[in-house]
Amino acid sequence: MRRTAPAIGPVLALAVIVVPATPADSLVSHAPRAHQVQHRSSTDRVHSPSRGHIGLDTASLGATYVSVSWNWIRAASGYRIQLAKKSDFSEPVTTRKKKNSSHRPAGGREATVVGHLKDARYYWVRVRKVKGSHHGPWSAPERVATKAHVPDRFTRVRGSAGGQPGTTRLHWSTGGSYTDFYRITTALTPFGSSHTPRVGRHSASFTVSGDRRSVTLTAAQTAAAGAGLGSGRHLFFRIVAVRQGSADSASRRYPFLMHTDVAGEHSTGTGTKLRFGAYNMHVQAKDLRGHPWKKRQHLIAKNIARVSPAVAGIEELMPGMWNNNDGGVGLHRALRQAGAGRYKLTRDTGYWDGAGQDTRILYDSKRVEPVSNCDPTVPSCYISLPDPGHQHIAAYALFRDLASGQQFYFVSAHLSAGNNPKTDALRGRQAQAISDGIKAIDNGGLPVVFATDSNSSQTSKGSDAPHTVLVNEGWYNTISAARVVNGQYNSVNHYHRDKPSPYGFGSMYDTIMTLHMPGADLWKQVITGSPWPSDHNMIFTEVRLP
Repeated sequence: MRRTAPAIGPVLALAVIVVPATPADSLVSHAPRAHQVQHRSSTDRVHSPSRGHIGLDTASLGATYVSVSWNWIRAASGYRIQLAKKSDFSEPVTTRKKKNSSHRPAGGREATVVGHLKDARYYWVRVRKVKGSHHGPWSAPERVATKAHVPDRFTRVRGSAGGQPGTTRLHWSTGGSYTDFYRITTALTPFGSSHTPRVGRHSASFTVSGDRRSVTLTAAQTAAAGAGLGSGRHLFFRIVAVRQGSADSASRRYPFLMHTDVAGEHSTGTGTKLRFGAYNMHVQAKDLRGHPWKKRQHLIAKNIARVSPAVAGIEELMPGMWNNNDGGVGLHRALRQAGAGRYKLTRDTGYWDGAGQDTRILYDSKRVEPVSNCDPTVPSCYISLPDPGHQHIAAYALFRDLASGQQFYFVSAHLSAGNNPKTDALRGRQAQAISDGIKAIDNGGLPVVFATDSNSSQTSKGSDAPHTVLVNEGWYNTISAARVVNGQYNSVNHYHRDKPSPYGFGSMYDTIMTLHMPGADLWKQVITGSPWPSDHNMIFTEVRLP
């Protein structure tokens, strides 16, 4: 009968320490999983190698190497260290020998390093002492978890409009090692930097397999992210590479906030193609030094003549600016001098005494004609807007296209100014009043064009309430056009040279939206430079009537 060797000396005490395989990186974060066990039952205590004390310790600190330590035993000639995938050691990974130190090591602990392990995995370790040809019993096993390896760095990330309406495509370049998936987070406002909130407005998250280097967000996905077809919105996004193991996870993010366009669509109508504009002319009463109305009116007239819209929403145009009462020849005569004498206003008078109401509708009398019954001598053809302490209105008119006979409504409004949440909420109520008002007037479901200086854009404080309301009410923002020109500039220039927005797309206070007539073939912002006709740039769109 084979004899079992007697136990030799005291029982081993075991500690496992993981050695980092890579240096720390400021862009790397470790996020332990909710079920991850932190084995620190004894590591916060200092064990003396006293006879009979087990004192098993583990600590998870690194990625592919672990350091195994135990109490030094004077009588031992060596030790056996075994690493396995399972606690019963039915699947050993490695077994190695370690010669005993001839003198008591520092702290009374022996140690060895076991490497070439998988990251983010659980392993089991046990040790026993050896005395000549006799082996002592194995220590109780101890579980240790290697840390997740840091994913490879991104070398490039970009976004672009997708190939189908409502889609967007995201691309990135990276080696892709130690990456199980990519997490893409989107929002409608900047987020996740020292100057922006941690989470942007209308945040959404998507995951992509680690073997991918691009993804196309579908029209349904961009809509879920708040930038669906017809919203006129873009998406801010961040991308993070994630290593997700059974024991740990690690991530590396691309350090820069990115943006991407959402593809628009062509006009869905089959009728006459018409060009519609929106133009804030800057009221004469607030002229800035060096930019007087008597000079600007000629620049504006030439601008309108070049663009030649069929109908345009004109903001901050008082009756005295149309005739010659506010200096110069007046815009009406300036248009004639510019070869555009065919342009008329649906109304060139005030609505109430002491309240000029600066919103107007300009039209090309050679292409369209107003057919609504609006008496210019009394308040008529307007929608009242909520605005405490002010008489605030939106103007509307019913037009007929002279080429086809198709009728359509046109609405023009200048919403309340102020970049703060309270005023943003007021603008939302004003937009709701416009949508409700014109729908009540338009009983036959005719197409509607709405041009406005909304004083609000995607990145404004609040929720960009007017655009949000109108999109939710079924309006189509024509900047979601098949072709967009100069969309990277803000529509307000403040009489300074335009520079592309740092966001990659401009802040569009000036907007043209349609109802019952989705899509647009072209959206363009007119960049003039010095001398500036106005502190706003004119925008226009081309759509086809039904």
